[in-house]
Amino acid sequence: MSYRFLLFEIKDRIGIVTLNRPEKLNCLDQTAWKELRKVLKDGDENPDVDVQIITGAGRAFCVGDDISVLTQVRDLRICKDLMLDCIYGLADTIIHLQKPLIAAVNGYAYGGGCELVLLSDLAVSSEKATFAQPEGRIGAWPMIFATFGPALLGLKVANEITMLCEPISAEKALAIGLINRVVPHEDVMPSAIQIAHQLMKSSPVSLRIIKETSTKILGERLYDFWISQLRSFKEVSRAEDFIEGATSFMEKRPPRFKGY
Repeated sequence: MSYRFLLFEIKDRIGIVTLNRPEKLNCLDQTAWKELRKVLKDGDENPDVDVQIITGAGRAFCVGDDISVLTQVRDLRICKDLMLDCIYGLADTIIHLQKPLIAAVNGYAYGGGCELVLLSDLAVSSEKATFAQPEGRIGAWPMIFATFGPALLGLKVANEITMLCEPISAEKALAIGLINRVVPHEDVMPSAIQIAHQLMKSSPVSLRIIKETSTKILGERLYDFWISQLRSFKEVSRAEDFIEGATSFMEKRPPRFKGY
């Protein structure tokens, strides 16, 4: 099957998903969110795939949402599609994958890209990669990271990333447990493939049970995530700061937040 913004190939029973929008740093609009959800689900159900790897084309892993879409959130249909169908749907899919998912972080992992790394089972990063949740700077909110980050990384760490909005290095990402390994840039994919082969030495049944156990806390938080999505959906149509933040980003100027 062909995808508009993704590449998918199987090598040695490893499903490799490449976000393929390098001219926009692999940002995600509704089509890309839905394609990613489908390709991961299809790979999980494919008997020829034992492990999946997600990476990005070009100099970025993924910088999250396409900002041009965020400027349209006053349209409630677009808002519902993005928040409930796309973002929640992908988080739910990743949490319930039965096969391991490895993030091979080749560059910028911002916003939704950083959240993909957070939800992945394992992550290997280029020494050049940086990670950030900059949503607060544009009047938005990092729904996935704010919901699952405290449980996975600790409250203070998650708050530092989501509230201060400053990029962190690969070394710091390793220190706080967001990723597992930092390697030279050219070794990102070889290292991810090496990890995949190591995983395939274990019983698929064991891996599935380990995943079910380790992601139980995430599944328990899905309800909270759903509620936060509904609350955000109700508020976004009247959130002036959200619109101002997205618009100012597109116009390359400092935002003029009003606090509502």
